[in-house]
Amino acid sequence: MKLAIQTSLLPGDNLGAKFEAAARYGFDAVEINIGPDFALGPNLSQVRTAMASSGLPVSGICTHPIHDPFLPDAAERALRFESLSHLLALCDELGAAGVVSVPFRPPAAFAQDVHLADLAAAVYAEWAQTLPAGRSAVFLEPLNRFEATWMRRVGQAADLARAVGSPRVQALADFFHMNIEEADMGEPIRDAGTQLGYVHIADNNRLQPGAGCLDFSVPFAALKEINYRGYISLECSALGGEYLLAGPDVMLPASVAFLRERWANA
Repeated sequence: MKLAIQTSLLPGDNLGAKFEAAARYGFDAVEINIGPDFALGPNLSQVRTAMASSGLPVSGICTHPIHDPFLPDAAERALRFESLSHLLALCDELGAAGVVSVPFRPPAAFAQDVHLADLAAAVYAEWAQTLPAGRSAVFLEPLNRFEATWMRRVGQAADLARAVGSPRVQALADFFHMNIEEADMGEPIRDAGTQLGYVHIADNNRLQPGAGCLDFSVPFAALKEINYRGYISLECSALGGEYLLAGPDVMLPASVAFLRERWANA
């Protein structure tokens, strides 16, 4: 089990402090959140320094809605996919697994007569052919019905990855979104199989694992069945639960211990 955590959840005024905290808490890697307030390229040297000082690798890069590439406007879509290519190149430089990417979300909307699965397969396949050799991948993240109008199930992401047919386009499974959209927490993972490249994890209430009531044994068993070797990265809207007043120095190590125990027994 390779546990990662997003920078947005870690205490510290800089990347070095955040990476050190992740190492102290027992995580194996750090996932870097990028967005309007933090771009990866200009901060690459800081990332490398944080990796070296903490001994932790970067698991992946988590994008923001400003990076969503699959947009209705063709010109804007081309610019977003060009940016995605650049992020993949930076991931290869860092040795990261890849880029977490939502295709699109509201307010973006396609015409009603557009068959989104077919168009997405054509667009992503054409883009993937332009990529140079590299090990990092784009991880297609399904959201839930309250956050997205399309790609809300793991199977849809896996089907798109299969249709594209490139190792640089893979599916992501997010336990929180699955808890809302899927009828079963294990079957979509087993069906995705080798198309599954990355996992986001949170409890049913979107707090850190162990602060809710999600049964992790089912998806963990499914991940073991498909021989999953990728990262399982903590992505929550907030920290909470019984250790709230104790702060992240108590809450996050407790979550790590909780997850490793559940994984061992799955």
